[in-house]
Amino acid sequence: MMRTITKGIAALAVAGVLSCAGAARAEYPEKPLHIVVPYTTGGVSDAVTRLIARRLSDEVGQPIVIENQGGANGQIGSSTVARSAPDGYTFVVVVMAHAINPSLYKRMAYDPLRDLRGISLFGRIPMLLVSSGKLPPRSLAEFIAWARANPDRATFASSGAGSGAQLTAEKFAQENGLRITHVPYKGVAPAMGDLLSGQVAAIFDSVQTMMPQVKAGKLRALAITSAERWPAAPEVPTMEEAGVPGFALGSWIGMLAPSGVPDALAARMSTAVQRVLDQPDLRAQLIEYGVDPVGGKPEEFDRFIASEAQRWAKVIAEAGIRLE
Repeated sequence: MMRTITKGIAALAVAGVLSCAGAARAEYPEKPLHIVVPYTTGGVSDAVTRLIARRLSDEVGQPIVIENQGGANGQIGSSTVARSAPDGYTFVVVVMAHAINPSLYKRMAYDPLRDLRGISLFGRIPMLLVSSGKLPPRSLAEFIAWARANPDRATFASSGAGSGAQLTAEKFAQENGLRITHVPYKGVAPAMGDLLSGQVAAIFDSVQTMMPQVKAGKLRALAITSAERWPAAPEVPTMEEAGVPGFALGSWIGMLAPSGVPDALAARMSTAVQRVLDQPDLRAQLIEYGVDPVGGKPEEFDRFIASEAQRWAKVIAEAGIRLE
């Protein structure tokens, strides 16, 4: 009898512990969340994160604190989050650089694919190829012909060495038999002056950044890397329409957490993000920012990042790019 009673008490105790754990998980999150943006304020990743975070705060019922930790192509902020407690309260928002950094840098303070796990792919960011209005080409076909005939002038600007803009330009050159010269700048703003004057020939960058100058007649939009024409730039042909098939690629943006975050908490945040991304007015705003909303499950984002790392590793190796 005593043994039976003891077993019963033990069972009740275990049930109580499990019940409390379940209640704690059901109440998550119980305090403010912290999102690190590993880039400076004012860029697309910062603006998109803040736009989504405002809605996400309402969805989870907690304030969200956003902190910018720029530097080293996103490594500084990402490293901070990779080393943080895996309790589901600290996240980082990354872009394409997250997947390509392991191929660019010989040494990193963390392993992007091992030390961080997916929460949600916010969206894909197609790249707009624009050329200077000071140069002769008026279409993509004309630009390719011009670049082949003028390899010394076929210069591509980017917001920095190892950026998505540089790698997209390198892949474009590889697939079209071009010899190009990459000209890195410290951000898009300083590159813009040389683009407008014709000192550099072209750039791959976001719709939001480039379309105002295109509409002003100072730059020429040659093509966009999305699979279909972009709603905010319907007059710009896709790469396929312009004569370069199979070039539907570009950057992307999404949220990660430390790798030790439990599956249940990752799924909770992923579901909350999906609900936010499904809001029609927010989707319209993101498209205006040049972002195609996606969402999806944590494991889907992990697989996507792994595939991106593999894809761009080949481009980096062929172009011989290495950063320290």
